[in-house]
Amino acid sequence: SAIDLAFPVRGRTVARDHGYALYAAISRLIPAVHGATWIGIHGITGKRATPGELTLEPLATLRVRIPPDKIGALRALAGATLDVAGRQVEVGAPTVHTLAAAAVLDARMVVIRLTGGLAKPFDPAAFAQRFVAEAQRQLASHGIRGELELCGRRSLSVAGRRVIGHSVRVLGLSPEDSLTLQIHGLGGKRVMGCGIFLPGAHQGKVPHDHE
Repeated sequence: SAIDLAFPVRGRTVARDHGYALYAAISRLIPAVHGATWIGIHGITGKRATPGELTLEPLATLRVRIPPDKIGALRALAGATLDVAGRQVEVGAPTVHTLAAAAVLDARMVVIRLTGGLAKPFDPAAFAQRFVAEAQRQLASHGIRGELELCGRRSLSVAGRRVIGHSVRVLGLSPEDSLTLQIHGLGGKRVMGCGIFLPGAHQGKVPHDHE
């Protein structure tokens, strides 16, 4: 099982593409997070200020998805000040949120390692086709039945390297499959905000950033 911990955060701005920097900051504070497979870090919500920045509003939140027995491992986050690529972010005490089943789930970005890597030159249509095939294989491996939709290509900066993925929506999920997908996610880099699913937009989705 899994829960979401929501930490209120205070600060001025963070880069919109802050997944890697946030993971690095939390790992410095809590070394057990580095390389951990038990945590998904949603990222920090905020209001889009410039194309590359988010402004942290009074209700800005850092959400992480973890097994309930790992709450204690993240105790040091509450009250900490994180250095997220040079921006100071103060973290408050978290609230606990249970996962809710929803027939439609959205992930802001999913990153999947494709066998043989990317073709040169980059072919978006071929990439999308291979991405869908691998995503469907991963869903099937967890016994999840649902209809997969790609909702736009996205990229993430990881240590100066661009990683390409897609926004993904999965529809027609049973309650059991919905919770399974939220617990396991899809693809890699969950510690950088990828492959983490939330109830779809028409079901009160918590936005990763306001776009």
